[in-house]
Amino acid sequence: MCGTKRGEEAMGDSVLIFSAHADDAEFFCGGTIAKLASKGYDVYEVITTNNERGSYELDSATLVSQSRDKEAREAARILGKKDVFFLEYPDGFLADYPINEIREKFIRFIRRLKPRIVFTFDPWAPNEPHPDHRVVATAAMEAVSFAQMPLFHPEHKDEGLQPHLVTEIYYFAKDPVRANKVVDIGEFIDKKIDALCAHDSQMKLMIDDITLTMKALGMDPEKVALLDRDNYRPAVEMFIRAWANKVGAKAGVEYGEEFRYEQAGELIRELTDLL
Repeated sequence: MCGTKRGEEAMGDSVLIFSAHADDAEFFCGGTIAKLASKGYDVYEVITTNNERGSYELDSATLVSQSRDKEAREAARILGKKDVFFLEYPDGFLADYPINEIREKFIRFIRRLKPRIVFTFDPWAPNEPHPDHRVVATAAMEAVSFAQMPLFHPEHKDEGLQPHLVTEIYYFAKDPVRANKVVDIGEFIDKKIDALCAHDSQMKLMIDDITLTMKALGMDPEKVALLDRDNYRPAVEMFIRAWANKVGAKAGVEYGEEFRYEQAGELIRELTDLL
C-alpha cells in the first residue's frame, strides 16, 4: 500500500517523531518525513537519549555536543523538520528509568504539539537488540493510547495542555512485522542520504563497526574500498539505495520506506461497513 488519500493531504497538520538517538529518524523514515514536510506538514522530533556513547573515538561531552547541536539540527534542516527536542536520558541506559516517567513526557509533547501523525519504533517487532529502541517503542505506543484521556496526567491542564487524539501512527523497525504501508520516497531518496550524512559521528561509527566486525571474522577491510571513514557517503548511499529499492519493489516503486500503519477508528469503520 503506497499511501492513503488522507495521508497525502497537505492540511498544515503536524507530525511528531519519537526516537531514541539522533540518527534514528533519518534511517527509518527520513524519506517519508521529507515528503510530508514538502506537503506542508509541521514535523517535530523528540530525541530521547543524549547519544553520548555512539563513538569509538570521541569523548562523551564532545559527542553529545556534536551529535545534538550540530548534526541533528543540520539533518532536521535538510529534511524540513520544524524543530527537534532533546530529553537527555543517558545513551544505552534508558531502561534504568521508569517507563511511566518517559511515557508522561511523551504525552506532554503530544498534548503540546497536537500531532495528527506519530512515527516511532514498533514495540511488537522481533529481533530489536537495542534497549533504548524497545523503551521508546513501548512508551510512545502507550502515550499515543492515553494522550486523549483526561484522567491520565490531569496536572497537564495546569500548563494549558488539553487531551489530544493522534489519528495515525507509523511504526518502523529493523525487522518489521505485519508491515502494511510502503511510502514512495523516490523524489526524496537524496534528501534521506544527505540527512544521514549530516550525522558525521554516527556514519563514522557505522564504518568503524563494519571494520571491527570484519577484522574479528578474519577478513581484511582494507580490500573494501567503500570502507573509508573519511569518505563514507558512497557506502551510505549504496546501502540506503539498496535497502529502499528492496522495500520499494514490494509496492512497485523504485524506492520506499515501510511501516506498520494504524489509524484511529479502524474498528468503528469496520462496524459501520457491516451496517
